[in-house]
Amino acid sequence: MEDERMKILKMIEQGIISAEEGAELLKATSDAQSHTQTGDSKKYGIRHFFDDAVEKIKNVDLDFKFGESVQFDTTMELEPGEIKDMDLWIANGSLKLVPTDQENVQAKYRVKVYQVQSEREAKERFRDDGEFSLQSGLLRLASPSKQVKADIELKVPNQSYEFIKAHLTNGHLESSSLKSHHLQIKTSNGKVELQDIRGESCKVETGHGAVSIRKADLETCHVETVHGEITLDGQIGKSEASAISGLVTVNHVGDRAYQGYYKASTGQVQVTVPSQKQINGVLRSHLGKLNCRLEDHVVLKQKDEFMNKLVEFEAFAEFENSFHLEAEAKTGSVTVNTGDKQFS
Repeated sequence: MEDERMKILKMIEQGIISAEEGAELLKATSDAQSHTQTGDSKKYGIRHFFDDAVEKIKNVDLDFKFGESVQFDTTMELEPGEIKDMDLWIANGSLKLVPTDQENVQAKYRVKVYQVQSEREAKERFRDDGEFSLQSGLLRLASPSKQVKADIELKVPNQSYEFIKAHLTNGHLESSSLKSHHLQIKTSNGKVELQDIRGESCKVETGHGAVSIRKADLETCHVETVHGEITLDGQIGKSEASAISGLVTVNHVGDRAYQGYYKASTGQVQVTVPSQKQINGVLRSHLGKLNCRLEDHVVLKQKDEFMNKLVEFEAFAEFENSFHLEAEAKTGSVTVNTGDKQFS
């Protein structure tokens, strides 16, 4: 359970939970491990522990009961200019990032400002707290106040960017047809949905929220979540996915993939391997089943002990290039398929 303990410590460091709450969750982790080892599934276990933790995360900064609020819509535009990088930071609200054929940058806001008495005061607070600028190739959009909830649709030129960084505390992020050499996304409470993205590296972290990356064309992709499902689909060279509580599903398309590392603590791991590749795999689980559904695969090593299940295998030795796979589910099952089979 060391990985789970590190996750909790990280949540404390980031302010998602207090030190006192973190101490209780760490104690619950130790209790859950003890109960799992004794086989008593009726007592307080890891799944119940994370359900409790999730309720805490879900309630962090949700709608900020700050009393009276004023809501309004507004649109801002920036003159065309060279854009290499983006720095996007929203403390309370969602972001939809939309590449378009237009040269200028446009941000459409739906804003709710708390603890104000009039629309004029709300707009002044919004203007003073936020930032929307383009300087020296850096596009910066910021709404750092928790008392300002801003749901934003950001339209940017359809081009390839060097680096895009987005951080949302309480809200989801979605984008499609995005091209960036390096993409880094982090949400504390909100899902991330990306489709048809291209680049060298993509890193996504969520506290509470599913991550869906579909039709990807990436050299590397790293995804972590405390609570939420992870779905990866596309041509990804090296991919890593880790969920403490949630299903991990990976569908490799084509033959670009060469390494994959996947882990779920309380959920399942399901992997569709790339085509035209020799497969070298290691599957592990404490309590779940290990299912290798690749035709004519050869088992090199196998263990079926309590709290220690392992299958090491090879498949499709006729192909020159290889794909190395490691998948682990502590309490759930691990299943490996080819693209012509469906998960049951």
